[in-house]
Amino acid sequence: MELLSKVADLALAPLFDFVMRQITYPFKAGDNVNALESATRHLITKKKDVQVGIEVAEREGKTATHQLQGWLDEVEATKTQVDTMVEKYKQRWLCFKCFSPNCCSNYSLSKTAAELLLDVQRLLNDERTKELAITPVPPPVQEVPIPSTSTSSPNANPNLEEALYYIREDQVVGMIGIWGMGGVGKTRLLHQINNSFIGDSAFNHVFFVTASQSCTTETIQKQIVQILNPQQHKDVPRDGDVSAQAKFIFNFLQKKSFLLLLDDLWGRLDLQDVGIPIPLGMVGGCKRKVVLTTRSINVCGKMEVRKKIKVKCLNDDDAWRLFLEKVGEETISSHFLLPRLAKDVIKELEGLPLALITTGRAMYDKKDPREWEYAIHLLKKSRLDEIEDQEGSTFYRLKFSYDSLNSNTLRECFLSCSMWPEDYRMRKNDLVEYWMGLGLIKEFDNMSEVYNAGHTLSGNLIGACLLEEDEEGDKVRMHDVLRDMALWITHDQGKNKNKWMVFKHEAQLDKENWHKAERITLMGSDIEALPHIATTSFSSKLTTLMLSSNHKLQKLGDNFGALVALQYLDLSRCGFKHFPNQICGMVQLRYLNLTDNRMPSLPVELGSLVNLKFLILRNTGIHTIPQGAIAKLKSLQVLDLYQTWRIIGENLTYLASQLLEELECSNNLKGLGICIGDTSQLYRLVELPNVSIRWLGISKLENSTSLSLSASFLGDRQILMNLAELCFSNSHVTQLVIEGDHRHPTWHLRGLKGTEHNYVF
Repeated sequence: MELLSKVADLALAPLFDFVMRQITYPFKAGDNVNALESATRHLITKKKDVQVGIEVAEREGKTATHQLQGWLDEVEATKTQVDTMVEKYKQRWLCFKCFSPNCCSNYSLSKTAAELLLDVQRLLNDERTKELAITPVPPPVQEVPIPSTSTSSPNANPNLEEALYYIREDQVVGMIGIWGMGGVGKTRLLHQINNSFIGDSAFNHVFFVTASQSCTTETIQKQIVQILNPQQHKDVPRDGDVSAQAKFIFNFLQKKSFLLLLDDLWGRLDLQDVGIPIPLGMVGGCKRKVVLTTRSINVCGKMEVRKKIKVKCLNDDDAWRLFLEKVGEETISSHFLLPRLAKDVIKELEGLPLALITTGRAMYDKKDPREWEYAIHLLKKSRLDEIEDQEGSTFYRLKFSYDSLNSNTLRECFLSCSMWPEDYRMRKNDLVEYWMGLGLIKEFDNMSEVYNAGHTLSGNLIGACLLEEDEEGDKVRMHDVLRDMALWITHDQGKNKNKWMVFKHEAQLDKENWHKAERITLMGSDIEALPHIATTSFSSKLTTLMLSSNHKLQKLGDNFGALVALQYLDLSRCGFKHFPNQICGMVQLRYLNLTDNRMPSLPVELGSLVNLKFLILRNTGIHTIPQGAIAKLKSLQVLDLYQTWRIIGENLTYLASQLLEELECSNNLKGLGICIGDTSQLYRLVELPNVSIRWLGISKLENSTSLSLSASFLGDRQILMNLAELCFSNSHVTQLVIEGDHRHPTWHLRGLKGTEHNYVF
């Protein structure tokens, strides 16, 4: 019986407790509500502490756990229920001012309070609050801000569309190179590519990495690992361990699709050293793509880029939109003249986004037309730096391209191009001869080497986006802003504005300050006479003077000979009727060009130019050369008399023979342009020691319709390796026979001039 009694007590005890709770609920409503309010206050305090902890963790790059977020949601929901129940209780108390006589209502409120108290106590003791936050898994693509280079254009961005096609669709191309001059918008395009993959499942990971000029394998690895978030990976090697970092990156990406965006690359980067899995493209069902931006096409070659995309300057409409965005509609509309003046400013900047942005910002508060007119004046004077704030100067940012050139010679070649007039399209061969005359191409054995070296230099500048090549490929030009930057560099970064001076029109000629210059250009300026030369300081400074294409210029002035320091003088395509004798006193002269001037003879005093290395007298009509004048030019390396002699018959034969006799004694001559009277003189040309025949005119071939230029006849070295132009005059030659291997890699003949001709190999 005792055992049965114990069993009965155990079975009936829970029932008894349940019944007693139900009976006491109506009488404990106040106590239960008070207990609930107290516990809820503790819960709210704990919630605030948890939220502070989450904020601290978020500053460290962490994020709240999903479980903790669920706890916070439950706390908020429970508090809402508690507030509702407590409000009902208070309303009843206000109504009756004492214990409510309604037992059913008291029972319901008391029971609800007791149940909510259990929920609050459970939340207070919840295990989920022990771990507030964790390091989040980085998203596949991290959005990057897009710097503004143009406002929305009605046309789609063709560069972006092309890049995305090769990234998404092409299965073969793994390396894509985006190249263009500094400030043209390459980084913005790369940002657009990055953001195009937000919410896209094409890649498991997209990395945006900035290379810059000081790029190393270690710095690239560090950025990639940072994007992967090392706190998520316990096996991340320490910084500086390049080999271990490469292994970690490789193992992580080996079986994943990834897109690596490399911005501002200046040289070769070995991706395998970084840890990037090779080969790129589609491998084992995984897509591996790399897109780089660079200012140099040479970098594209070093990185084995298989698809190049060149970013060009903005067209007129987009340039206007960008400039208007930066300068502000309020400023432009403040005066009726400003829209026209703004377009003149934009024209000077030639659609370069960087220059448009910085200049637009600088003109933001300029509402007086006179300020705009002065800005245009500065731009025409290549003084953009005086408009902008120096700290963010366009020139300083573009100068990185200049600084990155791999030799001082290449930098000097770039700067020298600024001496040609604005928008001038320079023939590559003219540029080569210009650099040769300035002494930038040295130590050559033949003319072929000179032109090969010169075209390599121009090609490097084109590849570095410092020169622009025309569609035909035989001319180049400088972008106006780059030209202004080059002049800024030569002016000691704007401190000495008279060091190199370029005048496009006679009206621009600064007669007061031009005596301070070291180099002066007046090409095609339509001048009739030079300013008076009086100061000794001018005489000692000026080394380069370019006066070509001034057809009204027929005299140099009595004091011109005072320019004793002059080394480079270009008087081609002027109006001289006689050789300017003042030149003969300039003993430092090394380059003299009188092409396309009509001069009957050379003076005997020409021989006094003992330092002259390059004498260019093409198409001058000279028919008299004093005996010994050429022979005295002991330093002469290049003599060009091509298409010069307009005489025929015995006079031409005699003049050519006289010249050849003098040249046979020359020890330094390496390049020659000449007209000869008959083929018998070709033998004498071949016998000239170490002389390259670059330009050859042949006359007096009336009885021959076919001419054979065999390697054995003219000599392989002198002709096939160097001859660039061949002209027949007063002849009946219609067929040119070249015996031997015409596929010789050094065959350069490009110009064949005559009435009718054809080649027979």
